[in-house]
Amino acid sequence: MPKIVKTSLTDQIFDYIQSEIVKGTWKPGEKLPSETELAASLGVSRMSLRSAIQRSCAMGLTETRVGEGTFVRNFSLRSYFAELYRLNLLGQKPNQINDLRFVLQIGSVRLAMEDGIAPVDLLMLERLSAEMERAAANHDEEAFHIADVQFHRAVCELCGNELIFMVYDAVESILDDVTRKNVQRSVEQAAGYENVLAHHREILESLKARDMDRFIQAMMESRARSSKYY
Repeated sequence: MPKIVKTSLTDQIFDYIQSEIVKGTWKPGEKLPSETELAASLGVSRMSLRSAIQRSCAMGLTETRVGEGTFVRNFSLRSYFAELYRLNLLGQKPNQINDLRFVLQIGSVRLAMEDGIAPVDLLMLERLSAEMERAAANHDEEAFHIADVQFHRAVCELCGNELIFMVYDAVESILDDVTRKNVQRSVEQAAGYENVLAHHREILESLKARDMDRFIQAMMESRARSSKYY
């Protein structure tokens, strides 16, 4: 028989703070009531309240500014994942990170091909592909990287599913570093950008042709190449 664990007063206060933030009672950037006011309204001690607020700050829900009070943070999954990655809590294996990117993009494109890809989205990808071509011709690594990142964001946006894109956006800080290394190593091994450019051209052509098998083939060939880099 499992043990029954009593919920502490601090846990109850934290749950209340979290609930009010989720409901929108206290909006991002808004200041919470003072500790004295909030403790009185909840009928708890300031010590218990302070412990709950410290927990909400640790969870990234709020932040306490000295001399000003406690404010609701603009919560971002992107910053949350970036911090986990920085602290090496997500693992640092490049091939697994590459696989995450491939899975998100393949899933997004599969849905997009089912529902239809808008011509304007293809024009955006064409523009970004052209920017990559120019950057490669000018040996501008930073411009190439920026266009590359935007290209793959656009691919993941094709399905129009906000939740899928939210996940992609959240982990993009993790993907960014490995994407840059993928390109650098490809350029070193191929003595130029041609392999990377050819990969993006194939992605674009497969999307124009609405050919899912061709798209997956392009992604899997890229996966096979990048797996050898590490």
